[in-house]
Amino acid sequence: MKNLNLNQSQSLAISHKDGPMMVIAGPGSGKTTVITHRVKYLIENYKIHPSEILVITFAKVAAEEMKKRYENITGSTSGVMFATFHSLFFRMLRAHTKIDIKDVLRDEERHDILKKISLEIGIDIEDEELFGSITFEMSLIKNELIDINFYHSKNIPSGDFRSLVNMYEEYKDNHNKLDFDDMLSKCYNMLVNNKGILKIWQNKYKYLMIDEFQDINKAQYSIVKLLVSDLKNVYIVGDDDQSIYKFRGARPDFLLNFSEDFDASNTVLDINYRSTNEIIELSNNVIMKNKVRYNKRIKGTGRSGQTPILLTSEDVNSEALDIAKKIQTLIKTEDIGEICIVYRTNIQSRAFIDAFTNLNIPYQVKDEIPLIYEHFIFKDVSSYMKAALDRNDNISVERIINKPSRYINKGVISSVKDRSTPLIDSLFNSIHLKTWQHGRLDELVFYLDSIKKRNPYDAFKYIRKAVGYDDYIKEYAVFKKVNTRGLFEVLEELSESSKNFETLDAYIDHANTVIQESKNKSQDKSERARGVTLSTMHGVKGAEFDIVFVSSCVEGVIPHERSRTEEEIEEERRLLYVAVTRPRKLLYLSTLKTRYEEEAKLTRFLKDVIGTA
Repeated sequence: MKNLNLNQSQSLAISHKDGPMMVIAGPGSGKTTVITHRVKYLIENYKIHPSEILVITFAKVAAEEMKKRYENITGSTSGVMFATFHSLFFRMLRAHTKIDIKDVLRDEERHDILKKISLEIGIDIEDEELFGSITFEMSLIKNELIDINFYHSKNIPSGDFRSLVNMYEEYKDNHNKLDFDDMLSKCYNMLVNNKGILKIWQNKYKYLMIDEFQDINKAQYSIVKLLVSDLKNVYIVGDDDQSIYKFRGARPDFLLNFSEDFDASNTVLDINYRSTNEIIELSNNVIMKNKVRYNKRIKGTGRSGQTPILLTSEDVNSEALDIAKKIQTLIKTEDIGEICIVYRTNIQSRAFIDAFTNLNIPYQVKDEIPLIYEHFIFKDVSSYMKAALDRNDNISVERIINKPSRYINKGVISSVKDRSTPLIDSLFNSIHLKTWQHGRLDELVFYLDSIKKRNPYDAFKYIRKAVGYDDYIKEYAVFKKVNTRGLFEVLEELSESSKNFETLDAYIDHANTVIQESKNKSQDKSERARGVTLSTMHGVKGAEFDIVFVSSCVEGVIPHERSRTEEEIEEERRLLYVAVTRPRKLLYLSTLKTRYEEEAKLTRFLKDVIGTA
């Protein structure tokens, strides 16, 4: 340790031997160094056998990185087990049951099975983001060890949610399958119900170390408490201020209560080696308003830099363009791969993808997300535009003919379809339609003529209000048993996306270009081209960059409009804290004058902070 240049807290954390220990590790405080050197110290100084040491983290990439870092300082892993929670639990299940790797459902298999079941019970969810929220709820039940009968869904009627869960569980039972969430619940039940098996694993690992402990959920924590036995040699590293995965069952309580649960020693890694003093001061002022946290203040190393910069733009499109132009200037002297744009929700990526595509700025999206231009709402609205431009586009006409309903059934449409004849003309000539239905077709033709004369933004507003697409979405939400809020957010974002284009053709071509470029990026399996990183606040956790832009720091975005309770507001503040602690050199905070044509206000999290850094 003499050559490591450690601070006092790091030295104390590394040299700890027996009994429970909690290390609170602030951003950029060298927690990976502490974990890997503590393993080395246990083996070399306390003569602990490597096979008795287990290091757990949450992501496979993180576990591999931890193992690699340890190999770099020792020359080998020496039998130390570096694992994720899921890989550990699967190893335990496989050792005592007939479960095999072929029995584990891949994510895409799980998705397809759940989609099929949802259709069977009348929940046809076209919105992939909403479907993802429902599957997260299913994971939450397993992670929190919740009885399905006492859980109420936030996304669909609770009765439908229970039917979906029960049918999915029945499918897995009938096909001898399990998913990643089952590994937690099944492993917990196995250890609770079989003391012999529990004893085997308690004896195997005498020293248990857990990274990112603030991300732990109830099932994982319950298993940890079972494994550590009477020795209680459990060593945790985490930061309550970076607990941002409540939707997965993680919450800061487990870390905050750890000392009481285990009567643990503790130390705080409170020196940030990553960021400048100015960035650290601002981030401290952001997070100190939270009440449920350890009382700590992170310090810097004395490295000064530029005060965080507040940018103000007219709206989301202007914000993306302003930031893109700022980046064009920065990359004359800065590495483009060391620049990151952080946003609260995936939907905000749209404006930046548009701006970067138009200005030919390389970028990479950290989170794998469905493009907004592939959303069914865009396909509907753009079909109106395509049909307006070309009445012979039968595919587009068929897509929108009953959106909103014009009471022309699929059987009639199928009977008159002819590629050589415009579908609308064929329907006018059909003997199956009544006079009042002809009136609906006349109305559609009038709408298409009106759309053709408008620019994309005006066409969007016209389709939504005059044609009645907004009313269709409301009816769709009721029929599909889903919440309208997310669907209308997509509509608003798409309306914004159309503002910068003068013609319908130009807007449609742009969307097609973005979709194609996205496909090219996903198909390119070679080393990713360096570019600006686009990431959600969740996705950027654990990463660091020279320069970070935090976008749309306004009420309704951060904190998100769906966050109402004090507990939810505190997690939103932690999300912003994660975002503002990513940069090494320079932090930009971007705000808006208007959002979706309504006045935007600076987030409450920065009101008393700007100017104090």
